[in-house]
Amino acid sequence: MRFSNLHQHTTFSDGKNTAEEIVLSAIERGMESIGFSDHSHTKIDESYCMLPSDIVAYHKEIDRLKEKYASQIKIFKGIELDYYSTVDRKDYDYIIASIHYLYDGKRFYAIDHTIEHQLDYIKDYCNGDKNILAKDYYDLLIKHVKNCKPDFIGHVDVITKFGVYDEDNEKYKEIAKNAVREMIKYCNVFEMNTGAISRKKRTLPYPERFLLEEILSLGGEIVISADSHASDTVDFYFKECVEILKDVGFKYFLKFDGEKFYKEYI
Repeated sequence: MRFSNLHQHTTFSDGKNTAEEIVLSAIERGMESIGFSDHSHTKIDESYCMLPSDIVAYHKEIDRLKEKYASQIKIFKGIELDYYSTVDRKDYDYIIASIHYLYDGKRFYAIDHTIEHQLDYIKDYCNGDKNILAKDYYDLLIKHVKNCKPDFIGHVDVITKFGVYDEDNEKYKEIAKNAVREMIKYCNVFEMNTGAISRKKRTLPYPERFLLEEILSLGGEIVISADSHASDTVDFYFKECVEILKDVGFKYFLKFDGEKFYKEYI
C-alpha cells in the first residue's frame, strides 16, 4: 500500500525543511503523493505562519516542484486555514480547516502550542471549568467549517494534546460528539492526524477512538495525514493508523487525486 500525506509544513511556515527536501523524502519512501499545507497568515501571531510576502513564493515553488517531479510523485498545493485567516480557495487544490486560537475578547490563546495557554484560558475565562474551553473550541470549529466548507477538517480534537481531558470526562465526550454531529453537515471528511505522536505529545493519533466511532456511525470519512513539520515524518505512523481504522470498523480511508477524494480499501 502506498501512502499520501496532505498535511505537510515547510520552511514557508513553521516546518524544518524546504518543500523540495520534503518531496525528495516522500519519493524515497515510495509515497504516492504529497500535499503541502503551510499555515495561512494570521495577523494575531506571525511567528508560525506564512507572511503575506511568502505567499507568491509558496505558489511558485510548489508549482515548480509539481513540474520537476511529475514523473516521480504527485504534488498538491493546499493550505491549513485558521479561523482568523482568509484565502481565495481557487488558489489551492484543497483546504484544511483548523483552529489554533481562542479569543476571550481581550487576549488570543494559542490552545495547541503549550499547555500553559490552555490552562490560562480555563483560569481567565472559564472559572476553572475545562469543559467551557472545550465547548468554546468546538463551537468555533463548527463555525469555521460551516463558513469555509473545507475539503477536510484538521486535528479535530487538538485540545486533548496536553492531557487536560481524561478518558473519564463524559461531559467532554458529549461536547465533542455533538460537535462532530454538527460539523459533518458541512464537511464529512476528518483527518486522522499523527503529528502529535511524532512530536512526542501523544501516543495515539487524533481523533480519539470514541470520535472515530462517532464519525463512522454518521457516515463520515477519514484521510490519514502526518501534520508533518520535517522531512523524516512525512508518513509517520501511517501503517498503524490503517490498523486502528480497521479495528474501529472502517473499510477504507481516502486519498486525493488533485480534484477529488477516492477510496483506498483496507
